[in-house]
Amino acid sequence: MKSKKILPYLLAAVLAVLVPTQVYAVDFDITDVQIDAQLNEDGTADVTERFTYAFEDDFNGITRGLIAKEGTSIENFTASENGKALKVEMEDGVYQVFRAGEDDETIEIELNYEITNAVEKFEDGAQFYWAFFDENNDSEYGDMTISVIPPLPADEVEALGYEEAANTERITDDGTAVFELGAVPDGENANVRAIFEPELFPDAAARGGTVRDDLAQDREEQENEAAAFAQNQQTARVIAIPAIAILGALLLGGILFAWIRTVRRKRQIRNYPYEFFVPKESMSIPALLHFTNSAFLTPNAISAAILELMRKGNIKQVSEDHFELINRKTDHAHEETLIELLFDFIGGGREFTLGQVEQYTENELNHPAYNEAIAEWNKNIAAEVKAKSFYEKHPGLRWTAGILSAVFIGLAIYTGIYALFPAMAAAIVLAMLAFGFAIAYAPITFDGLEIRHHWRQLKAAMQNLPESQWHALNSDDQQRAYAYLLGSDPKTAERKAAAFTSANTAADDSSFVMNPIFMTAIFVSAGTTTASASGGTAGSGAGVGGGGGGSGAF
Repeated sequence: MKSKKILPYLLAAVLAVLVPTQVYAVDFDITDVQIDAQLNEDGTADVTERFTYAFEDDFNGITRGLIAKEGTSIENFTASENGKALKVEMEDGVYQVFRAGEDDETIEIELNYEITNAVEKFEDGAQFYWAFFDENNDSEYGDMTISVIPPLPADEVEALGYEEAANTERITDDGTAVFELGAVPDGENANVRAIFEPELFPDAAARGGTVRDDLAQDREEQENEAAAFAQNQQTARVIAIPAIAILGALLLGGILFAWIRTVRRKRQIRNYPYEFFVPKESMSIPALLHFTNSAFLTPNAISAAILELMRKGNIKQVSEDHFELINRKTDHAHEETLIELLFDFIGGGREFTLGQVEQYTENELNHPAYNEAIAEWNKNIAAEVKAKSFYEKHPGLRWTAGILSAVFIGLAIYTGIYALFPAMAAAIVLAMLAFGFAIAYAPITFDGLEIRHHWRQLKAAMQNLPESQWHALNSDDQQRAYAYLLGSDPKTAERKAAAFTSANTAADDSSFVMNPIFMTAIFVSAGTTTASASGGTAGSGAGVGGGGGGSGAF
């Protein structure tokens, strides 16, 4: 049954998107194919093929692979368009038809060739049994019709299609066997088989034995397969559809419950009465930025981290451009990494300047070391956040969702095999939903939500905070608050720089950096410079009746 093949097509399409295996030089569609095989009294077949190509790119021509089955041969291959002959070359068993054109052009090419010994003449009938394409074909056909025409009108005609051609056959009044395949995917086999009276082929070589019983047996097998398929389809409908509905309801109910629980927790925290304050120190400023603002830290966060190191007394600012190392002993691994980058890689060991940062990053040879250090810095910041255990684990719930995902995948395969396409689509969606839930579900703890809420409120409040309220804070709170603002909202930090930062001299160890916006611009430029230089990481014939081939373009 053709419908049983939907699953391989689906999987192939997914793999084609996820794992590209080749790049086509020309983008095209074959919208219509008409193949007429005119059988002759001597057992040869004169084949006329008309292909309609719709091109989306400029092109040089089309290709046609033809594979003759044993005992036959392909002769006198020609091509034409509107009666005008086209140049043809053969290379590695593939005919190349030269007909150049531009994008958005639709053409109809006619191919003609002869198959010798195409008809096998038995005692009770003469059969034409052929595959005009096989699994080696790389192109889809939009609408295909194959006609097998006897030398003279015939009365005792039998026809049977196999695989993609199954259940497509009909016989006309004059005895022509017509196979209306319709749309044909790439990479599939199809055989057409037609049996006529042997008297119609007096000049064809005769052989012993019969053939009609063999065709009747194949037809009976197809009918039995169709009946078994229908029975199994009904079983799948009875079992799989209720299972998808019940398990889907359980999954959606669980996700809804988890979502309501999280919303209630957030609502409880949002209802806290608010008065401006700087939250107590629970983690470093870079870790706060990672947790409350974005896991992808921008170069602004480096400036915030430097302010943090100044606040802790590890770094002293000598001038607007010049920094001195006071103490290497730090609280966190990411602070040690940043000190190593600034003072050991870029500076002279005990000091560095912003000018040295520019010089260092302008040299492309230094980009790998700079990027590796920043990556390690980010990694260590993430490790600090992870150590706080702000995310709930829920292993049982996530494992349950993972198992449900596997069950839904199995149900999608089961329903896809038996052509229950709406159920298959629902199972695929539910499988993706369950898998995403199993991977991503890690709600923030109540403490984590409180910290995130308080710092985000502080950032919002600082956009329009009166200077008097700012100056009422102690120096430590001012430095932590401004460092957080600088890393999370540089525009507000720039606008508030004059009011929020101190104009004290460099001799005052508690002073802010004199121009944090200038420092931030240096690291933004360094990040852009180093990032811009980084790089990213014909067949043998598979037809049952023999023959095969495919189509393409170049």
